[in-house]
Amino acid sequence: MKAVGYARVSTKKQEDNLKLQEDQIKKYCDLRGYELMKIYSEVASGKDIERKEFKNMIKDVTEYNPLGVEIVVIYKLDRIGRSIIDVINISRLFEDKNIGFAVITQNLDTATKEGRLFFYIMGALAEYERELIMERTTLGRDRAKDEGKKFGRPKKRVPIEDIRQKIALGWKKSAIADYYGINRTTMYKRLNEEK
Repeated sequence: MKAVGYARVSTKKQEDNLKLQEDQIKKYCDLRGYELMKIYSEVASGKDIERKEFKNMIKDVTEYNPLGVEIVVIYKLDRIGRSIIDVINISRLFEDKNIGFAVITQNLDTATKEGRLFFYIMGALAEYERELIMERTTLGRDRAKDEGKKFGRPKKRVPIEDIRQKIALGWKKSAIADYYGINRTTMYKRLNEEK
């Protein structure tokens, strides 16, 4: 059986995990006797299905299928998509094209009716887990705000008195901003705040 793999991580810091996914896909295909034609790998958020390599893989296996792919193998369900609707739609797309779908860590294979059922259940759980994480993040952020914690970059220190003296001496504001290595907008904003 001819197979392709898909591997994804969300950030560059996780590139070791990308290699792990690729290795696991290769081992899985070897174990099953699948002929691994290609692995589509990328660093991209799972929230959006408009990912370059993901789109290339979908196009290759559903529109053209020049490699004669019969199954798509991924390491973990949430690598393909985070939304249950996206995951179900992708599964149905593969099913319509008679392409199997295997998820290594969940031991799923959509070639069986049991595998399809379990696949839908796991997709629902993955979405539920993501919503819980988002809820916890929001609660943590709200608690931190209530405790007076600030978010974002700290304000850049701007020597307002020195800037006012240079303005009084006739310096151009753009020259002052360059002198202190600050943006003119930031300088004007701080001058207005100190009035």
